[in-house]
Amino acid sequence: MKSISYIRISAFSVFFLLILLGISSMAVARQPEACDIRLTAGDPVEGAEFGRSVAIDGNHVAVGAGNANAGSTSGAGAVYLFHRQGQRYIREAKLVAPDATSGAEFGRAVAIQGNLVAVGSRFAEAGGLEKAGAVYLFRKHMGSWRYEAKVSSPNPADEDNFGRALALQGNVLVVTSRKEESGADDVGAAYVFLHRGNQWVFSEKLTAGDPVPKAYFGQSVALRGNLLAIGARNADPEGAGAVYLFQRTGEGWKEFAKVIPPDGAKDDNFGFTVAMLGNTMAVGARRADPGGTEDAGAAYVFAVNGHTVDHVATLTASDGQKKDQFGQSVSMAGDVIAVGANRTDIGKNAGKKADQGAIYLFRRAGNSWKQIVKLTACDGLAGDEFGYSLSAFGNKLVTGAHFADSTAGAAYVLTLKP
Repeated sequence: MKSISYIRISAFSVFFLLILLGISSMAVARQPEACDIRLTAGDPVEGAEFGRSVAIDGNHVAVGAGNANAGSTSGAGAVYLFHRQGQRYIREAKLVAPDATSGAEFGRAVAIQGNLVAVGSRFAEAGGLEKAGAVYLFRKHMGSWRYEAKVSSPNPADEDNFGRALALQGNVLVVTSRKEESGADDVGAAYVFLHRGNQWVFSEKLTAGDPVPKAYFGQSVALRGNLLAIGARNADPEGAGAVYLFQRTGEGWKEFAKVIPPDGAKDDNFGFTVAMLGNTMAVGARRADPGGTEDAGAAYVFAVNGHTVDHVATLTASDGQKKDQFGQSVSMAGDVIAVGANRTDIGKNAGKKADQGAIYLFRRAGNSWKQIVKLTACDGLAGDEFGYSLSAFGNKLVTGAHFADSTAGAAYVLTLKP
């Protein structure tokens, strides 16, 4: 096994601890740089985009590289698995599709649960079609990761984007197909599969109760217990976007709410990303225009209690600028919400690094949320897009910078101190 390069910054860790303990509840003047652990592919290639997707569960981290090489098949995509050993993360495996094809984007989405990994490949061959999309399942057995199954749509069609987003919980796998044509162009759909015996069996298809063309229902998905959230970034009203909430019943998944932004406008991309923890749901709207600032982005926080959904807060960056895309990614850990703004410029004037990217952390303070810190990569460069993807587990936060290292990509594992 190869050890992954990492840098530990003790000063940053102390500073971060003080912040999360509440010594400062205001947005900080200093800008901490994140260097806890930096992950890269053992076989990096330009354009691989390592970090396009990330997932973490327990001591495992999965990083998707949608354009990595799979053996002799260039640009097919791969997922790299890392296992925590002490203060390091060791590369454990490189997963590739057994039927890899160039341009399949294997690794465009990834989810991990214990010894099971699901990988979305939105342009994979399926059902005799070149780009219908599929999801591949891998399971760790006797210390080795093995291919288990390939799941595809029961009614595949080219360019449906089946596998664009996915969620995994227990024996339930939810896969979205955001460009599926259900009576109109790009309406979108989601499919529920159940693990029974040694097979993944199709259970039901979910669509919006008020489908509209180009809604992209299935842009994002989050699953928590008996609650399922599906983002549709261009849904009505006014094309601002929406999140549809479903509850699992004895008769399957039933839609009970459509959540829209209180101040939505066309092309806000509300629902581009979604995360849930406890009864809290965070929704990213990366192209919202807070205060009239074009595409600066926003994130909305809702409380979900039974079938009641209440808007709690609207989060924006304290220093948001035009086209930062705050809300490109969202994740939650404890009482902290992390929001990625992958196109944030770092520095000023001649030293400005365009689109280096940043992550903003917000902490719950009673019934409100306060920005506590803005994170940037210590080795960040212009165009890295740090914060493009996010995933949290316990006190760990993983983020991707898929254009770092000349588009080979990188990922960072950060520790959130209690």
